[in-house]
Amino acid sequence: MRRVELVLAEKSVAFELITLSRTDGELQSPEHLARNPRGRVPVLEDGALILYESQAIVEYLEERYPEPALVPADPGHRGRMRIEEMECLLYFGSALTKVAQSIFMVAPEERDQNKVSAALTGVSEELDRLEQRGASSGHRYLMGNEITRADLTWLPFVELVGRAGVNINADKYAWTKAWRAALVARPSYEKSYPAHWRKRQQ
Repeated sequence: MRRVELVLAEKSVAFELITLSRTDGELQSPEHLARNPRGRVPVLEDGALILYESQAIVEYLEERYPEPALVPADPGHRGRMRIEEMECLLYFGSALTKVAQSIFMVAPEERDQNKVSAALTGVSEELDRLEQRGASSGHRYLMGNEITRADLTWLPFVELVGRAGVNINADKYAWTKAWRAALVARPSYEKSYPAHWRKRQQ
């Protein structure tokens, strides 16, 4: 969800954000299932067009609003960017699902610490791979010194891992720490910051 908001903010596209409640059953309402039969978010409505799945949405937004570009001009670099997106969505996402199942979806007093430890180890290993790729490139962002969609794909996932208890500020994550700081400084970070996180900080 936040990935789409980051792309919209980076492209300065005006939009109305509508938040649906899972606990109130709004994701399974007939109205929402007509938009997305999977009963999930995000969903983009642009006039008569309705799209779901974040990958399809960000691809559409890039074509609909090509400036500023968030994909490299070179075909080979675009291919590498999509690999980086898949590294996040497939492999890191799979590891993060286990974190959600053992931490975010379980009351603190009911958590199985062995499962929690294994889940955190899994995301730490994927974060190690991200750090290695970023550090070896020598660039500010994942694809170079200009932000791309790969950075906006990874950022929400890394933020969630930090909230789960992985220390992304550790010395071994020097590149990731600097990369995150560069993204946090962009206006799109504040514009896309989840409202429910903000409430918990108050």
